Amino acid sequence: MKLDRTVKKILVFAFACGAFTPVLATNLVSETIIDPAPNSEQHPLERDVSASLKNFDGNVETKNLITSLAFPKALATVIDKVNATTHILIVTRDGELVILDNSGGVSRFSLALDHLYTEGQGGVLDILIPSQFPASRTVLLSYSKGSKDANRLAVVKGELSFSSGITNIQPVFEVMQTKDTPVHYGGKLLQLEGTDLSQEQGFLVTTGDGFDYREQAQVVSSHLGKVLGFTLSGEPLMNPSFPESPYIFTLGHRNPQGLVVGAQGQIFLHEHGPDGGDEINLLQKGANYGWPVVTLGKDYSGARISPFSTYPDMTDPIVDWTPSIAPSSMIYYSHEQYPMLTDTLLVTSLKAKALYAVNKTQNKYVSTKIFDALEIRLRDIEVDDEGNLLLLTDGENAKVVKVSPKQN
Repeated sequence: MKLDRTVKKILVFAFACGAFTPVLATNLVSETIIDPAPNSEQHPLERDVSASLKNFDGNVETKNLITSLAFPKALATVIDKVNATTHILIVTRDGELVILDNSGGVSRFSLALDHLYTEGQGGVLDILIPSQFPASRTVLLSYSKGSKDANRLAVVKGELSFSSGITNIQPVFEVMQTKDTPVHYGGKLLQLEGTDLSQEQGFLVTTGDGFDYREQAQVVSSHLGKVLGFTLSGEPLMNPSFPESPYIFTLGHRNPQGLVVGAQGQIFLHEHGPDGGDEINLLQKGANYGWPVVTLGKDYSGARISPFSTYPDMTDPIVDWTPSIAPSSMIYYSHEQYPMLTDTLLVTSLKAKALYAVNKTQNKYVSTKIFDALEIRLRDIEVDDEGNLLLLTDGENAKVVKVSPKQN
């Protein structure tokens, strides 16, 4: 195939230039801005909010909603608009579902996941409550499956009940390749909006490059380092960009995490770079986002990964954080509770221990740190029925924190 031949040539050149050297350490902290190609079309993100966000953290108050969470990985909410209530769902690395109801009651359930693998960055990775809930009680989970010597990303579906947890768990999709590394799984889930009603509902899941397999992110026949599209029956989406590998939606990713739909149907994704080069991408079906041929970061050893910071036919990020902030999750905020945040991307970070707002201003996407008062690694973010922010912290003794406007 022509693309495979092109990728092979690029990879050979990159190897010759000293790329694909071992990775040795952890990420650092900072932020920069990428100026994409000019676009005259206005959209909700395009406004300067930096001034209004300058004192955001001084105008909010926090409240712990639940504590003593052991290595939580993802947060989801079920909002009942009629009754103005919110159920908060947390999944933990080791296979526990924790449900916090509107009155503060807590329920805990085990998840019956086949061959759950919890080493390193593995474990349960994400939970998605489709928009059809509760008319349909089907929910999705992603997790790492297998063993130390052979593990992969898997997606399953089950039936959610607030009184009995997630039952009737069935397989939906598994990444084709196994690997022997416990890192870089991706695993973020997204429901595609506007799916043709004559077709089965579509979903996306991110997959990491497996760390030691980063060249696979450029190989079309591999599922590693991709965003993959599928239906609840486990079939690929209609009209694939790569008919020979029909699950591939986009390629060239390292360890993609946050994945959200914007107000106009745009799909935003952020991902971890190496030492530097964390980024947000605006996804287009069939596009190549460059890793590891293109990166703005370096190996943790200080060695150069690639000679290229941009490359023909590979899509540049719209935001770059160098040094790294280690982005962990993301939402597209649209609620009246925080008018200054309406139609804004909100990004949680692990290394930077902060919340960032991302907006487009004069054809640039600008990242602004708006909240770091907790001084703790942030794993995930959601909103409640009032539009308050819900932050999930990271680690062996984590918590969910509500961030609401300060009462005068």
